[in-house]
Amino acid sequence: MSTFFEFVGNLLSLNFGWVVNFLLSNLFWLFALSLLVHILFGGKMFFRALIFLTFALWLWNDFGELSGVGFVGAQIISVYYISKIAILTFVENTPSLKNHLLVISTVTGLVSLVLANIFL
Repeated sequence: MSTFFEFVGNLLSLNFGWVVNFLLSNLFWLFALSLLVHILFGGKMFFRALIFLTFALWLWNDFGELSGVGFVGAQIISVYYISKIAILTFVENTPSLKNHLLVISTVTGLVSLVLANIFL
């Protein structure tokens, strides 16, 4: 079962023993995400941002598990970064394409993710 649905199911069924065990078993991730939220949001809206980021990460992972579409596998990430480096280096060195860097970067990222999921 996915992490998000398992957590929400145990929370809704008031299984506080499981929730406490889950939180204490994942203290490293709790502190790592807390640090990331503090850095990204500058300490503002800390708890709201921490909860949002946690659920966003869980849902992103669950989407990949349930649909079969991968975004964070080693092969997919390597295809993504290699294509980004190659194409964006070319775009930065071409004066006529420099103005369209953001659009080209976005399209390159999306195309590389789609191709990696199809062929890998």
